[in-house]
This record gives sequence, structure tokens and C-alpha cells, in this order.
Amino acid sequence: MKKKLLKYLICPSCKSGFKIKSSQEKNGEIISGNLICANWHRFQISLGIPRLLDKKRITALQKKTQDTFSIKWQKIPAFGFEDKTRNFHLKWYLQRYGWKKLKNLTNFLSTRKFILDAGTGLGRDTKLYAENTQGQVFGLDISKSIDIAYQHIGHLPNVHLIQADLTRLPFRTNFFDFISSDQVLHHTPDTKKSFFYLAGFLSKGGQIAFYVYKKKGPIREFCDDYLRKYTTELSPVKCYEFSKTITKFGKSLSDLKMNIRVPEDIPFIEIKAGKHNLQRFIYWNILKCFWNDDFDFETNIMINFDWYHPKYAHRHTEEEVKNWIHKKRLKTLNFNVIESGISARAIKCAE
Repeated sequence: MKKKLLKYLICPSCKSGFKIKSSQEKNGEIISGNLICANWHRFQISLGIPRLLDKKRITALQKKTQDTFSIKWQKIPAFGFEDKTRNFHLKWYLQRYGWKKLKNLTNFLSTRKFILDAGTGLGRDTKLYAENTQGQVFGLDISKSIDIAYQHIGHLPNVHLIQADLTRLPFRTNFFDFISSDQVLHHTPDTKKSFFYLAGFLSKGGQIAFYVYKKKGPIREFCDDYLRKYTTELSPVKCYEFSKTITKFGKSLSDLKMNIRVPEDIPFIEIKAGKHNLQRFIYWNILKCFWNDDFDFETNIMINFDWYHPKYAHRHTEEEVKNWIHKKRLKTLNFNVIESGISARAIKCAE
């Protein structure tokens, strides 16, 4: 933890400021110690990271989500940092949020002073922002992935990593001029409520970018609900084995390199006419069996595990997401809908 982080943090329980007690330092970083607020709420700093989780307020279901993503990122600790996954996600990210080219994102980031990556995982996007701005970048995650993120990017001078719940932020409202929560909000207990909460931390002229799962056709939705009713109750080991099985199935379909033709749109089940790769057709319309030849087998497994094990994996319609933005009195700057999800970027205008 960098010393200057202290001036930005507040207690997530009572919103008062912190003091550091009994700290140990190494190379200018606070490696261990305690954060104590004016009302004597105490939080640990360990392995260089402030741990601002109020364990009494984390429900059993949130704890399960926390454990799921701790397991996921420990299995694939280089995801988003080695070339194939980094390049894949950078291109996908720039397209979905309307930046299109890295220089456009860089120009935007150069005007931002305080950036929040809410649900940073291994720190992939926190690194992207930090390397393209002089501002302060705060990467936050509820899971133990924050420890791996610290190993990847904790050395960067403008990066601050925190273990905390994005629905109980240790910051003052109206603080950030850019908030990103990419592929995260649908894993919280209430996607809409979490979005409203995060938007409250935007300063005037600040922007928020977020991605949530899109509600799919009725066959896929039925299979998702049916399978997840069982898989979310499995132990991590057993769900991993199920995810491996479904991944093998997805690979087998992909290896066929077979296309099918749907002659006409099929109403009511939302299947579109046209030529479809067989694996992608089953994946989008029937059940999640992810496979990408550019990723290794373990990464493919964990992408399926990411879907089948978390207790929360809410899906939403375009109308829902647009309504959230409207109700928070934000102005939409970019709205992108693909088969997997909905990405939006919006700005907080003057009242």
C-alpha cells in the first residue's frame, strides 16, 4: 500500500478517515499494519494490500462468489497479461466501449485524475488505465485475486490495489471521474442496485463504463437456469470437473468446423436465419459450452466455470440497462449489444 492512498480512503462502515498503526514498510510500500478510523473500526493491511471487507456484512452467497473468483483467478493467474488473452481483451474492450483505437482511450484517460476499476480481478484493466494516464488508478476486488494483481502491477507508481466490496466502497461520493466495472456487476446480489451505487461516486463530467450479461433466447435461458440450479450448489472441485466436461464438448463441436443453415427466422425462440458455425449456434442458443482455439485448455475451462459456479449471474435486457442510465440522469455516450452482453458508457452531466 502506497502511503498517499491513506488520504483517499475512508472507513466503509462509518465514512470517517483512517490512521495507520503498527505498520511495516518495504521499498516505500506499507506491507503490513492496521487501518483504524475515528470510530475505532479496524482493518488490516497485509501483503501490501488494505483489506477493507467488513466480514460481518458479507452474506453467505457473497462469500461463495468471493471464493469462486478467488479459485478462478488462482487457476489462470496470467490471464490478460500473456499476449493472446491480453490482445484479445484489449481489442474487444476498445470495440465495445466505442474507443475503437487505443489512442482514443489514451486521450480520454489523459484527462482523468481519479479512476476506479471496480472488480479488477487480476488487474488487467487497472494496468491498461495506469499505463495510459498520469492520474491515480484504484483497482478493487472482493476476491483473493487482488493478491495476484499486486504481484502483476503493485509496483506501478499510480496504482492502488484494495480488497473491498464494490457495494461498500471506501471512498467519498462524487470522487471518481472515470469508473469501469467490466463483466462484474451481474455477479453482485442486485445488478441495478450496484450500478446505481457506483454511479453515485462519479464527479460532475465523470464517466462510467460497464458490461452486463444479456438475456438470451428462451432455450438458452431455460438450460442456464436448469444447469445452474445444480452447478452453483456443487463444491468448487466438482463444478470444475463439470466445467471441464462441458469444455471438452465445446471443443469437440468446434473441431468439427461445421456450419449449419437456418432458412428463416424462428419466432418465439429467437433463432435468426443465416449461416451459423455449429459450436457457436449451440453455445448461443442452447447451452454455454465455451471454446476458443486461441486460449489454452485451462483458460477455456475457467471461462465456463466462471458461468456455472457463481451464485449470482444475472442477465438483463437492453431496455433494462437503458432505463438504469436514464433513472440516474446520465447521458449515454456509447451503447453496444452483442450476443453475450451489453456494454454501456455514460457521463454524469451538470445538474
